[in-house]
Amino acid sequence: MRVAFYAHFPFHHAILEPIRDALAGRADCLLSADRRRITAFAPDVLVMTGHMHLEYFRHHVPHAIAVNVRHGLVGKAVMRRLPPRASARWFDFVCVGAEVRLAAYEQGGAAPRAYWHTGYPQLDPLFRRDAPPPLPIDPARKTVLYAPTWNLGLSSAGVLGGRVVELIRRRAGDVNVIIKPHPVIGDWRPRWMESWARLAAELPGVHLVRNTHADVVPYMLAADLLVSDASSAIFEYLALDRPIVLVTNPHHRADPAYEADDIIWRWRDAGEEVRDPDALPAAVAEALELPDARAAARHRYAKILFGELTDGRNHARVAEKILETGDALASGQLAAQPVAGHRNALVRLWRDLRTRAGGSRPLRRFVLAPLDAPRLFMRRLLLRPGPHG
Repeated sequence: MRVAFYAHFPFHHAILEPIRDALAGRADCLLSADRRRITAFAPDVLVMTGHMHLEYFRHHVPHAIAVNVRHGLVGKAVMRRLPPRASARWFDFVCVGAEVRLAAYEQGGAAPRAYWHTGYPQLDPLFRRDAPPPLPIDPARKTVLYAPTWNLGLSSAGVLGGRVVELIRRRAGDVNVIIKPHPVIGDWRPRWMESWARLAAELPGVHLVRNTHADVVPYMLAADLLVSDASSAIFEYLALDRPIVLVTNPHHRADPAYEADDIIWRWRDAGEEVRDPDALPAAVAEALELPDARAAARHRYAKILFGELTDGRNHARVAEKILETGDALASGQLAAQPVAGHRNALVRLWRDLRTRAGGSRPLRRFVLAPLDAPRLFMRRLLLRPGPHG
């Protein structure tokens, strides 16, 4: 059996590599960010961490069983903004924890054949309580991990700005501060990176993870407290049962990725929520002094997300499911269901832009309107009354 793992972003390697390694000697595996290599490999099973380029693979390797192991635990309106085609939305199998029914999938018309109750492989080191990596900070001091997301309207980075370390330390004292940006911030938000780099250079005990695509999990293991905003890191950190402070961007409802029903907004009580930057110092100090203050809420949400799948072997369960799928394919008990998409690339592009523009006024105004202009001009020209009416 041939199993391909598609790592669209470098940080996906940390999720996919343990599964690949668990299949060693039992399947022919390829892990790559190169779509053409994966197509040439002609896999029987294709494992991905999200929907990015799913339609490409559905078109080029239509007989592969597509599996989603999910790289994040929050929705951010992804399903709503996907093209309304099964080829761009539909996986054969989706890996989950104890949350059996994923409303975003059901509502988006992308319910898989089945959910695999494997747990999330990226959390295994947290459940095992692996040792944190050596870091250039004093291990005798408390450590705060600041892990902001990238969306402009959801991130706390613009809200806290260059004050982030001062606000964290104002009441908590001289704690270590690790700044681990969301992976794409390194590519998309250079000014934020420059601001954090100055803090790390000027202030002792501040460590910036400059390779933003590095796995966040080792830094979670090193932290006594997480400060975040609307990131999946919040729910991954529940695996450690340590305190969390949530900074809410005042413009979060205006962001295209805002989704009121997402757990990132329904479960804010998993940590201490802060809406004013000047309230952050007290929230951090209190969370470090009373780490069990919100333990009941953390335990409740962890149970919903993870259930009993907390033994650190989620990656092995995914590997076993893949092997079972291979056996079912070989015996004829399971067959791929090729999903047709729209073959005209220009039509796909146009429809995808219109889908994404549904919740974005700037995109409608500055992208779609100019593209629509020639068509509207010709329509008006053809419909213009002649000299005789």
